[in-house]
Amino acid sequence: KLDGVKTYMRMRRVPNHLQVKVIKWFDYLWLTQKCSDEEKAVSCLPDKLKAEIAINVHLDTLKRVEIFQNTEAGFLCELVLRLRPVLFSPGDYICRKGEVGKEMYIVNRGRLQVVADNGRTVLATLKAGSYFGEISILNMGTAGKNL
Repeated sequence: KLDGVKTYMRMRRVPNHLQVKVIKWFDYLWLTQKCSDEEKAVSCLPDKLKAEIAINVHLDTLKRVEIFQNTEAGFLCELVLRLRPVLFSPGDYICRKGEVGKEMYIVNRGRLQVVADNGRTVLATLKAGSYFGEISILNMGTAGKNL
């Protein structure tokens, strides 16, 4: 895949700094042994098996999240089926101040830094079990309505 992407970037004259970023992304994927298309990998399985795998893979992550500590197992299982893994490479911004949030994120592995507007000052470090964006999904039903 990487060779095809490199060829495409050269043919389309993608700036070198962006090419380096893409190559680092592939390196990061390789090092973390993550598949970029996790959903595609299990897409051929029956829904019941996909659900069992999702519960097995993600339930422990949800149990670590403070707001889900005292929720019923059935609710957690339904929630697990709606989770979609996302992998970010070092240096990526997940969201920026002022953007409208539409997703909740749960840190499964690694660390995230919350930085000030200057992009350097670290305000907080989030680790496995940390979460953010929960307010945005709770407010989605009221978006655009006058209260």
